[in-house]
Amino acid sequence: MTSDQKLKDRVAIVTGADSGIGQGIAIAFAKAGADVVITYRSDEDGAKETAKLVNETGRKSLVVHTDVGDEAQVQKLFDKTLSEFKRLDILVNNAGTMGTGKPVHESDFDEWEKVIRTNLHGPFLCSKLAAKQFIKQIESEGKQKTENRGKRSGNIINISSVHEEAVSLDQGAYAVSKGGLRNLTRAMALELSKYGIRVNDVAPGMILTPMNQDSVDDEKKRKEQEKEIPIKRAGMPEDIANMVLFLCSDDASYCTGATFYVDGGWMLTRPDV
Repeated sequence: MTSDQKLKDRVAIVTGADSGIGQGIAIAFAKAGADVVITYRSDEDGAKETAKLVNETGRKSLVVHTDVGDEAQVQKLFDKTLSEFKRLDILVNNAGTMGTGKPVHESDFDEWEKVIRTNLHGPFLCSKLAAKQFIKQIESEGKQKTENRGKRSGNIINISSVHEEAVSLDQGAYAVSKGGLRNLTRAMALELSKYGIRVNDVAPGMILTPMNQDSVDDEKKRKEQEKEIPIKRAGMPEDIANMVLFLCSDDASYCTGATFYVDGGWMLTRPDV
């Protein structure tokens, strides 16, 4: 197998793949030989553009409108995926939303619940169905040899944030949701390890995506922010995609239950929590 076909003939769901990090991951997967299911909540044009870029690599795509915090919609996502591709090998829980922009004590419950529902409940709902499908496939394909455990058994990647550990003013709901996502990763990694299913957490730092559009547009602001990053630059979606691709490949078959920071060293400057 060539180095650029590490995911040859695998099937992946990437939530929130209509732009930014999710789009970067979907394209990287396709280039590595995977077919990709692309979900979006509001940006249908962006999702179609991602699908076009996936198809240009010679791989298949499927676009599914999904609110990951809605259990019925998540079930439809998996039903459509299995109807189209007959199997699933990878789930990337990337869909997310920013915080309330308010102190916790001034946040309305609806604002708080929206963040938790998308950033934490969504990965739970998707991971639950993915794990069941992985186990079904493993059992139907027969008991794996010990030396192959952790390879093609199934992979779940949660896209978290440096703010799963570092807390910012007026972003309490976001930090809580990402902190919960870290421990969802750890809990499921422990529970699913007996099947060889791996679950990992990727925590981006400052990445130039639509979620950070002000930093994309304002060069002066961006340069000020980059001064706080040891490597002295903001990251790009490709930086996250490369890490996710590694973790989903057989090269990372001994990695599970861990957080992988992709932040240019920013967390090195934070005090211990």
